[in-house]
Amino acid sequence: MAYQVSVIGSFRKRYEEVVKTVTILREMGLSILSPIGSNICKSIEDFVIFETDNPEYSPEEIQMITLEKILNSDAVYVCDFNGYVGKTTCYEIGFCYSRNKPLYFLEKPKDLPILVDKSQIISPEDFGKIVLDNKQKVYTEFELCIPAQRAIRNIFFPNVCDNKTVTGKKKIVICGSMLFYDEMLECQKFLRKKGIRAIIPKDENGIIDIYDELAFREFKRKVSSAYLKKIREKDTIAVLVYNGTKKGQENYIGANTLVEIAMAFTWNRKIYLYNDIYQPLADELLAWECICLEGDMEKIIYDMAQDDIEIGEKYKQLSLFDVFDNL
Repeated sequence: MAYQVSVIGSFRKRYEEVVKTVTILREMGLSILSPIGSNICKSIEDFVIFETDNPEYSPEEIQMITLEKILNSDAVYVCDFNGYVGKTTCYEIGFCYSRNKPLYFLEKPKDLPILVDKSQIISPEDFGKIVLDNKQKVYTEFELCIPAQRAIRNIFFPNVCDNKTVTGKKKIVICGSMLFYDEMLECQKFLRKKGIRAIIPKDENGIIDIYDELAFREFKRKVSSAYLKKIREKDTIAVLVYNGTKKGQENYIGANTLVEIAMAFTWNRKIYLYNDIYQPLADELLAWECICLEGDMEKIIYDMAQDDIEIGEKYKQLSLFDVFDNL
Protein backbone atom coordinates (compact mmCIF):
# COMPACT_ATOMS: atom_id res chain seq x y z
CA MET A 1 0.00 0.00 0.00
CA ALA A 2 1.28 3.49 -0.84
CA TYR A 3 2.40 5.78 1.94
CA GLN A 4 -0.34 8.20 2.95
CA VAL A 5 0.27 11.94 3.31
CA SER A 6 -1.75 15.11 3.68
CA VAL A 7 -1.10 18.57 2.31
CA ILE A 8 -2.26 21.57 4.34
CA GLY A 9 -2.08 25.31 3.82
CA SER A 10 -4.24 28.28 2.91
CA PHE A 11 -6.63 26.68 0.43
CA ARG A 12 -8.61 29.90 0.21
CA LYS A 13 -5.62 31.96 -0.99
CA ARG A 14 -3.36 29.47 -2.80
CA TYR A 15 -5.42 26.40 -3.64
CA GLU A 16 -4.17 26.26 -7.24
CA GLU A 17 -0.58 25.88 -6.02
CA VAL A 18 -1.70 23.33 -3.42
CA VAL A 19 -3.28 21.22 -6.17
CA LYS A 20 0.02 21.33 -8.10
CA THR A 21 1.83 20.04 -5.01
CA VAL A 22 -0.75 17.29 -4.56
CA THR A 23 -0.28 16.31 -8.23
CA ILE A 24 3.51 16.09 -7.81
CA LEU A 25 3.20 13.84 -4.75
CA ARG A 26 0.51 11.66 -6.32
CA GLU A 27 2.64 11.15 -9.45
CA MET A 28 5.51 10.06 -7.19
CA GLY A 29 3.30 7.23 -5.94
CA LEU A 30 2.02 8.69 -2.67
CA SER A 31 -1.59 8.39 -1.54
CA ILE A 32 -3.11 11.79 -0.63
CA LEU A 33 -5.63 11.62 2.22
CA SER A 34 -6.31 15.36 2.22
CA PRO A 35 -7.22 17.32 0.17
CA ILE A 36 -8.92 15.02 -2.30
CA GLY A 37 -8.60 17.60 -5.09
CA SER A 38 -12.18 18.73 -5.75
CA ASN A 39 -13.22 22.32 -6.43
CA ILE A 40 -13.94 24.87 -3.70
CA CYS A 41 -17.60 25.88 -3.58
CA LYS A 42 -17.40 28.48 -0.79
CA SER A 43 -15.25 29.72 2.07
CA ILE A 44 -16.01 30.89 5.58
CA GLU A 45 -13.23 33.20 6.78
CA ASP A 46 -10.07 31.08 6.45
CA PHE A 47 -11.94 27.77 6.13
CA VAL A 48 -13.01 26.43 2.73
CA ILE A 49 -15.74 23.97 1.80
CA PHE A 50 -15.30 21.67 -1.20
CA GLU A 51 -17.92 20.42 -3.64
CA THR A 52 -17.36 16.90 -2.34
CA ASP A 53 -18.03 17.85 1.30
CA ASN A 54 -21.38 16.69 2.62
CA PRO A 55 -23.68 19.78 2.64
CA GLU A 56 -25.42 18.43 5.73
CA TYR A 57 -22.20 18.80 7.77
CA SER A 58 -21.26 22.00 9.56
CA PRO A 59 -17.81 23.59 9.00
CA GLU A 60 -16.79 22.30 12.45
CA GLU A 61 -17.76 18.74 11.52
CA ILE A 62 -15.95 18.98 8.18
CA GLN A 63 -12.85 20.24 9.97
CA MET A 64 -12.92 17.29 12.38
CA ILE A 65 -13.19 14.84 9.48
CA THR A 66 -10.29 16.56 7.70
CA LEU A 67 -8.21 16.63 10.88
CA GLU A 68 -8.69 12.89 11.33
CA LYS A 69 -7.33 12.31 7.82
CA ILE A 70 -4.34 14.54 8.55
CA LEU A 71 -3.51 12.71 11.79
CA ASN A 72 -3.82 9.34 10.05
CA SER A 73 -1.16 10.36 7.51
CA ASP A 74 2.40 9.06 7.59
CA ALA A 75 3.63 12.64 7.20
CA VAL A 76 2.19 16.11 6.54
CA TYR A 77 3.40 18.79 4.12
CA VAL A 78 2.60 22.48 4.69
CA CYS A 79 2.24 24.59 1.54
CA ASP A 80 3.02 27.92 3.20
CA PHE A 81 3.69 30.07 0.13
CA ASN A 82 5.65 33.19 1.11
CA GLY A 83 5.59 31.78 4.66
CA TYR A 84 1.87 32.42 5.10
CA VAL A 85 0.06 30.18 7.60
CA GLY A 86 -3.62 30.88 8.17
CA LYS A 87 -5.66 30.24 11.29
CA THR A 88 -6.96 26.84 10.20
CA THR A 89 -3.50 25.66 9.12
CA CYS A 90 -1.98 26.86 12.38
CA TYR A 91 -4.63 24.85 14.24
CA GLU A 92 -3.79 21.74 12.19
CA ILE A 93 -0.05 22.23 12.72
CA GLY A 94 -0.59 22.36 16.48
CA PHE A 95 -2.36 19.00 16.39
CA CYS A 96 0.41 17.51 14.23
CA TYR A 97 3.07 18.54 16.75
CA SER A 98 1.06 17.32 19.72
CA ARG A 99 0.57 13.91 18.06
CA ASN A 100 4.25 13.55 17.03
CA LYS A 101 3.35 13.70 13.34
CA PRO A 102 6.29 14.22 10.90
CA LEU A 103 5.78 17.74 9.55
CA TYR A 104 7.54 19.56 6.70
CA PHE A 105 7.21 23.02 5.15
CA LEU A 106 7.60 24.57 1.71
CA GLU A 107 9.04 27.80 3.17
CA LYS A 108 9.98 29.15 6.59
CA PRO A 109 6.61 30.00 8.16
CA LYS A 110 5.80 33.49 9.38
CA ASP A 111 3.88 34.27 12.57
CA LEU A 112 3.94 30.64 13.69
CA PRO A 113 4.63 30.35 17.46
CA ILE A 114 6.45 27.02 17.06
CA LEU A 115 10.11 26.53 16.21
CA VAL A 116 10.72 25.01 12.78
CA ASP A 117 14.04 23.29 12.10
CA LYS A 118 15.72 24.22 8.81
CA SER A 119 15.74 20.55 7.81
CA GLN A 120 11.92 20.65 7.85
CA ILE A 121 11.88 23.18 4.99
CA ILE A 122 12.04 21.18 1.75
CA SER A 123 10.53 21.02 -1.74
CA PRO A 124 7.52 18.78 -2.51
CA GLU A 125 9.83 16.47 -4.47
CA ASP A 126 12.23 16.08 -1.53
CA PHE A 127 9.29 15.55 0.80
CA GLY A 128 8.02 12.77 -1.45
CA LYS A 129 11.42 11.08 -1.51
CA ILE A 130 11.72 11.21 2.29
CA VAL A 131 8.33 9.58 2.76
CA LEU A 132 8.88 6.95 0.06
CA ASP A 133 12.22 6.05 1.68
CA ASN A 134 10.49 6.01 5.09
CA LYS A 135 13.02 8.56 6.42
CA GLN A 136 10.55 11.08 7.84
CA LYS A 137 11.34 12.39 11.32
CA VAL A 138 9.40 13.74 14.27
CA TYR A 139 10.62 17.18 15.34
CA THR A 140 9.83 17.85 18.99
CA GLU A 141 13.26 18.49 20.54
CA PHE A 142 14.64 22.02 20.35
CA GLU A 143 17.71 23.80 21.67
CA LEU A 144 15.96 25.97 24.24
CA CYS A 145 16.59 27.14 27.77
CA ILE A 146 15.87 24.55 30.49
CA PRO A 147 12.39 25.92 31.44
CA ALA A 148 11.35 25.92 27.78
CA GLN A 149 12.71 22.38 27.30
CA ARG A 150 10.71 21.25 30.33
CA ALA A 151 7.58 22.94 28.97
CA ILE A 152 7.95 21.24 25.57
CA ARG A 153 8.42 17.87 27.25
CA ASN A 154 5.32 18.41 29.39
CA ILE A 155 3.29 19.34 26.31
CA PHE A 156 4.45 16.63 23.91
CA PHE A 157 5.45 13.92 26.40
CA PRO A 158 3.13 14.53 29.37
CA ASN A 159 3.80 11.13 30.98
CA VAL A 160 7.55 11.72 31.24
CA CYS A 161 8.59 12.91 34.70
CA ASP A 162 10.42 16.15 35.37
CA ASN A 163 14.17 16.39 36.01
CA LYS A 164 13.98 17.46 39.63
CA THR A 165 14.67 14.01 41.05
CA VAL A 166 17.16 11.77 39.27
CA THR A 167 17.22 8.84 41.71
CA GLY A 168 16.22 5.63 39.93
CA LYS A 169 16.25 7.11 36.43
CA LYS A 170 16.63 4.64 33.60
CA LYS A 171 19.92 4.38 31.73
CA ILE A 172 21.32 3.08 28.45
CA VAL A 173 24.49 1.00 28.23
CA ILE A 174 26.56 1.71 25.12
CA CYS A 175 28.52 -1.21 23.63
CA GLY A 176 30.83 -1.82 20.71
CA SER A 177 34.37 -2.52 19.58
CA MET A 178 36.91 -0.25 21.26
CA LEU A 179 37.93 0.74 17.73
CA PHE A 180 34.73 2.81 17.81
CA TYR A 181 35.44 4.38 21.20
CA ASP A 182 35.31 7.97 19.90
CA GLU A 183 31.98 7.28 18.19
CA MET A 184 30.57 5.71 21.37
CA LEU A 185 31.66 8.79 23.27
CA GLU A 186 29.73 10.98 20.79
CA CYS A 187 26.65 8.79 21.29
CA GLN A 188 26.96 9.26 25.04
CA LYS A 189 27.26 13.04 24.65
CA PHE A 190 24.14 13.11 22.46
CA LEU A 191 22.07 11.09 24.93
CA ARG A 192 23.28 13.10 27.94
CA LYS A 193 22.38 16.30 26.10
CA LYS A 194 18.87 14.90 25.74
CA GLY A 195 18.74 14.15 29.47
CA ILE A 196 19.30 10.39 29.27
CA ARG A 197 21.88 8.55 31.38
CA ALA A 198 24.31 6.67 29.17
CA ILE A 199 27.45 4.79 30.19
CA ILE A 200 30.41 3.63 28.14
CA PRO A 201 33.65 1.84 29.05
CA LYS A 202 36.89 3.77 29.34
CA ASP A 203 39.28 3.51 26.39
CA GLU A 204 41.49 0.46 26.89
CA ASN A 205 44.37 1.51 24.65
CA GLY A 206 46.45 2.93 27.49
CA ILE A 207 45.81 -0.10 29.71
CA ILE A 208 47.39 -2.58 27.31
CA ASP A 209 50.79 -0.92 27.80
CA ILE A 210 50.59 -1.26 31.59
CA TYR A 211 49.86 -4.99 31.95
CA ASP A 212 51.51 -8.07 30.51
CA GLU A 213 49.32 -10.40 28.43
CA LEU A 214 48.20 -12.61 31.33
CA ALA A 215 47.39 -9.68 33.62
CA PHE A 216 45.51 -7.90 30.86
CA ARG A 217 43.33 -10.96 30.26
CA GLU A 218 42.40 -11.02 33.95
CA PHE A 219 41.74 -7.29 33.83
CA LYS A 220 39.59 -7.74 30.72
CA ARG A 221 37.63 -10.59 32.36
CA LYS A 222 36.74 -8.46 35.39
CA VAL A 223 35.80 -5.47 33.26
CA SER A 224 33.58 -7.59 31.00
CA SER A 225 31.88 -9.15 34.01
CA ALA A 226 31.21 -5.71 35.50
CA TYR A 227 29.85 -4.36 32.22
CA LEU A 228 27.50 -7.32 31.81
CA LYS A 229 26.32 -6.60 35.33
CA LYS A 230 25.48 -3.05 34.23
CA ILE A 231 23.23 -4.45 31.50
CA ARG A 232 21.42 -6.63 34.07
CA GLU A 233 20.81 -3.78 36.51
CA LYS A 234 17.16 -2.85 37.00
CA ASP A 235 17.61 0.74 35.87
CA THR A 236 19.05 -0.29 32.47
CA ILE A 237 16.32 0.11 29.87
CA ALA A 238 18.33 -0.61 26.71
CA VAL A 239 21.71 -1.14 25.10
CA LEU A 240 22.98 0.91 22.19
CA VAL A 241 25.51 -0.89 19.99
CA TYR A 242 27.77 1.27 17.87
CA ASN A 243 28.45 -0.93 14.85
CA GLY A 244 30.62 0.91 12.36
CA THR A 245 32.92 -0.33 9.61
CA LYS A 246 35.94 -2.37 10.72
CA LYS A 247 38.50 -3.71 8.22
CA GLY A 248 36.00 -3.34 5.40
CA GLN A 249 33.17 -5.06 7.29
CA GLU A 250 30.12 -2.81 7.49
CA ASN A 251 27.98 -2.71 10.65
CA TYR A 252 30.65 -4.78 12.45
CA ILE A 253 29.80 -6.52 15.73
CA GLY A 254 32.57 -8.45 17.51
CA ALA A 255 32.42 -11.40 19.89
CA ASN A 256 32.40 -9.36 23.12
CA THR A 257 29.66 -7.09 21.82
CA LEU A 258 27.59 -10.08 20.72
CA VAL A 259 27.77 -11.43 24.28
CA GLU A 260 26.54 -8.06 25.58
CA ILE A 261 23.67 -8.08 23.07
CA ALA A 262 22.76 -11.63 24.14
CA MET A 263 22.76 -10.52 27.77
CA ALA A 264 20.45 -7.62 26.90
CA PHE A 265 18.09 -9.99 25.09
CA THR A 266 18.10 -12.45 28.01
CA TRP A 267 17.16 -9.68 30.43
CA ASN A 268 14.51 -8.23 28.10
CA ARG A 269 16.33 -4.97 27.38
CA LYS A 270 15.74 -3.09 24.16
CA ILE A 271 18.62 -3.46 21.71
CA TYR A 272 19.49 -0.58 19.39
CA LEU A 273 22.02 -0.88 16.58
CA TYR A 274 23.46 2.49 15.57
CA ASN A 275 23.68 1.42 11.92
CA ASP A 276 22.18 -1.61 10.17
CA ILE A 277 22.21 -5.39 10.65
CA TYR A 278 25.66 -7.06 10.64
CA GLN A 279 25.02 -9.68 7.98
CA PRO A 280 27.19 -12.52 9.44
CA LEU A 281 24.95 -12.35 12.55
CA ALA A 282 21.71 -11.45 10.78
CA ASP A 283 19.75 -14.50 12.00
CA GLU A 284 20.52 -13.83 15.67
CA LEU A 285 20.11 -10.04 15.52
CA LEU A 286 16.77 -10.26 13.72
CA ALA A 287 15.51 -12.99 16.06
CA TRP A 288 16.46 -10.82 19.03
CA GLU A 289 14.46 -7.92 17.51
CA CYS A 290 17.36 -5.49 17.33
CA ILE A 291 16.23 -2.01 16.29
CA CYS A 292 18.31 -0.46 13.47
CA LEU A 293 18.66 3.31 13.92
CA GLU A 294 20.58 3.91 10.67
CA GLY A 295 22.36 6.79 12.41
CA ASP A 296 19.20 8.46 13.76
CA MET A 297 19.30 8.37 17.57
CA GLU A 298 16.17 10.52 17.85
CA LYS A 299 14.35 7.18 17.60
CA ILE A 300 15.63 6.36 21.10
CA ILE A 301 14.29 9.64 22.49
CA TYR A 302 10.90 8.99 20.93
CA ASP A 303 10.77 5.39 22.21
CA MET A 304 11.64 6.41 25.76
CA ALA A 305 8.89 9.02 25.74
CA GLN A 306 6.36 6.57 24.37
CA ASP A 307 7.29 4.00 27.03
CA ASP A 308 6.89 6.58 29.82
CA ILE A 309 10.58 6.31 30.74
CA GLU A 310 11.82 8.95 33.17
CA ILE A 311 14.54 11.18 31.73
CA GLY A 312 17.20 12.72 33.93
CA GLU A 313 19.76 15.47 33.32
CA LYS A 314 23.48 15.33 34.18
CA TYR A 315 25.34 12.10 34.75
CA LYS A 316 28.96 11.11 35.13
CA GLN A 317 30.62 8.85 32.59
CA LEU A 318 31.32 5.37 33.94
CA SER A 319 35.09 4.94 34.17
CA LEU A 320 36.61 1.60 33.35
CA PHE A 321 38.48 1.80 36.68
CA ASP A 322 35.30 2.44 38.66
CA VAL A 323 33.90 -1.02 37.94
CA PHE A 324 36.25 -2.72 40.41
CA ASP A 325 34.48 -1.02 43.30
CA ASN A 326 31.44 -3.17 42.54
CA LEU A 327 33.16 -6.53 41.98
